[in-house]
Amino acid sequence: MKDEPANTRHPSSFRLHPSLLIAILFAALRIPLLLYREPFFDELFTRWIAGKSFAGILAALRLDSGPPLYYFVVHAIGDPSVVATRVLSLICAAVSILLVLRATRWAPAAAMLLAVFPPAVLFAADARAYAMCAMFVTIAVLAIDRDRPFVAAIALVLAAYSHYYGVLFFPILLVTAAGPAAIQPAGRRRYTWSWRYALGWRRFASLALAVVLFVPGFWLAMRQPAGAREWMTSSWPDGLFVRPPLALTIVGAVAVLLSLRVNRYLLMVIVPLSLAVALRVYVPMRFEAVIAAPLVLWLAESLRQNRFRLPLMAAMIGAGVTWSALGILDHAGRPADSYRQAAHWVAGNIAANQNIVASGYCYLETLMNGHQRLTAFPPEQGEHPGWRALPQAGLRSPAGLFFWIGERNAPELDVFVHERRRIQPLFINDRAMVALVR
Repeated sequence: MKDEPANTRHPSSFRLHPSLLIAILFAALRIPLLLYREPFFDELFTRWIAGKSFAGILAALRLDSGPPLYYFVVHAIGDPSVVATRVLSLICAAVSILLVLRATRWAPAAAMLLAVFPPAVLFAADARAYAMCAMFVTIAVLAIDRDRPFVAAIALVLAAYSHYYGVLFFPILLVTAAGPAAIQPAGRRRYTWSWRYALGWRRFASLALAVVLFVPGFWLAMRQPAGAREWMTSSWPDGLFVRPPLALTIVGAVAVLLSLRVNRYLLMVIVPLSLAVALRVYVPMRFEAVIAAPLVLWLAESLRQNRFRLPLMAAMIGAGVTWSALGILDHAGRPADSYRQAAHWVAGNIAANQNIVASGYCYLETLMNGHQRLTAFPPEQGEHPGWRALPQAGLRSPAGLFFWIGERNAPELDVFVHERRRIQPLFINDRAMVALVR
């Protein structure tokens, strides 16, 4: 029998290419969330504001707490559904992971960690700006790696116009290498790195460029109400993702702590994180989704210097996959939000030619369910449905008979009672109510 050629492989010797495994994990952990997760209230707000003109978006943002780029892009697409808008975030997340995968010799490790990182998983399937901001942050970090500070500056300006978190990364433009260029893709010449804050004029010039280009963003931020940022707290956002079990948290945290080493990505993580905490804008999951790329690059390069890198890498990947899977199962089993249940009842039981009056967060839920004859009560609720407007002194209810939807204990009910209107409940759940008001 002749010997088989050296390059002949038996089926049992098949090995899954790292890039293919990364792609499988990326899709398997994100597509179920994209398709089956109930629309989050903030995603409905994305649809509402992106449906306005470009000028209308800017006008609405005067009452909000964010920049306009993401909404501009969604508006330019048309009037996409929540799921279609999530696809935009998925594309941004895919770009980020492809860029990381091509970045360096140890990039497969970083890309693998990014593929299973739960905050990145969640916001790749979310109709909000975090994945877009994270994509531009990734471009900036890799541009700094290649000693292209002005490219990095442009990328961070775009990140900041996507989400204000991008501004927190401006100082990393001062991070540089000792050599004339950074680590290059595989097959090209590599240079030895050290990290520090640079004294070179190009770094300071790139930072100045970023600040100047974002002056309109600073101007908008200063004119937005301070109260619009009161929701930003460090408490766990249970509505977004399930808390990881304690044992899983310990395993993941120990693996990360045993992996970390000092390298150039340290400042790219610590500086924005410190600013977020100091400015009281740090929100769990959301901030980690934006800082994901420098974080996984920090871990991946640290692991190269660790003799236990394989078991530590396996522990982090296992923790990420397990937590993400728990989050997917949690979202798949969640009932519809109480306000959404009431809005669905209105859509299915009240004719389109009837007058609907909506209060509080039920206004946006009802509006996004397609009812045409909808009035906000109080009227301010329609100006910015993302916030809860309260009735002011002297507020009068709409004349005549109408259907009302709002919270069970909404202050608007006091207006009806004061006017001696008759309230006939038609639908009630734990938080919301639909009633006929005569």
